[in-house]
Amino acid sequence: MPESQADNQNIKFNICNINPEPIGLFTLPEAKHLKYKKYIQSIWEDSREEEIQQTKAEPHTRHICNKSNQNLFISYPHLKELKTDIQLMAIKYIQSIGYQCDEIIVNSAWLNKANKNAVLADHYHTNSYISGNYFVNFDSSKHSFLTFKNDRNSSVNNTSSPTLTCPEIDKKTIYTAISIGVKAKEGQIALWRSHLMHGYSNPNIGDNRITLSFNSMPKVLNDGIYSFSISD
Repeated sequence: MPESQADNQNIKFNICNINPEPIGLFTLPEAKHLKYKKYIQSIWEDSREEEIQQTKAEPHTRHICNKSNQNLFISYPHLKELKTDIQLMAIKYIQSIGYQCDEIIVNSAWLNKANKNAVLADHYHTNSYISGNYFVNFDSSKHSFLTFKNDRNSSVNNTSSPTLTCPEIDKKTIYTAISIGVKAKEGQIALWRSHLMHGYSNPNIGDNRITLSFNSMPKVLNDGIYSFSISD
């Protein structure tokens, strides 16, 4: 073996991840989740016609309180305890990634029921800082995982920034993946920064995938120069 090749075999290396994207994943106590699940299932049975939405773009999915002038927590005040839990989780998430927040406003919340063949086009949420998804009725064997677009992938990145265009090898990594799924379980709540592109392109193979989505923002924002506050 040539000396240069032998030297290369002794070179040590490590891959260091910088600028990681924090996804919060909170697990509710089972008893609390089952109570909330029962409430939410009753909402599907008792909801008013004007609260239900279904679009041509999502023919296999129905929503409750998904219009701009609706909020699930306002229409159904018996979910107040769940709203409080979500606010506490959002504060914990924000503080855990190194920012200060003492109070959160949930400015919109809605229900989703996705049946067989349902998909969710990739999108992001505006007028929000922290978005989230509560997996109310979720079976990973027949319901699609929520996935996030990898904007560092050359096929996803639409900016002029340089990306690698070399052919990928068979080994798949978090760096080459077009999207990365969150393997959440029923009773868990995922939180993320609202600008992240997310959805799911793999169709459900079963019915009744029920989730509760929400948007939130700190009640007071102050960076030392600019500041504002909002109210419910």
